Amino acid sequence: MKTESKKLKIEREKVKIESFRGKILFVLGLLSFMMIFGLFSCADADGLHNQEAATVTFVFTNFPVEDGNYSIPGEHNNWDNTSESVTIKGGEGTSSSVTVTSSSIEFTLVKKDNWLRPWSKKDGGTINGAGKEGADYYKNFLAEGITLGSPVKITIDGSTDTATVTVE
Repeated sequence: MKTESKKLKIEREKVKIESFRGKILFVLGLLSFMMIFGLFSCADADGLHNQEAATVTFVFTNFPVEDGNYSIPGEHNNWDNTSESVTIKGGEGTSSSVTVTSSSIEFTLVKKDNWLRPWSKKDGGTINGAGKEGADYYKNFLAEGITLGSPVKITIDGSTDTATVTVE
């Protein structure tokens, strides 16, 4: 009887060890899968952290707005208008640099935390924007031909009826 009891105990210990070994192998397999998936699941060939980008500066010239600090929300920053990135004085202003990862972006100029475009004829101003075709065409600007991997200057000239956007 005692031998039977010892055999039963030994058998239970073997089952516990096998169960533990199975759990270890499962966890190791799962970790291996996660590592492989993480290494090979980037959205582009260079990897997300090596994505080519341009350093862009916005230059406003002859721009019909009151002197003050403005925000430049657009596709480059998910239309975030919560920070001031350019000071315009006498119709002139140059923004701080931003990183752009697309060769084409739409953007606008507004006061911080406000969507009124004081320069736009649609909002009582004196010029039109030239954005993407659609409802906000006259309220936004479109910059195309941005060279990724280099510094870029986008000039928005407000001296004509429809603002002129130049990428250089």
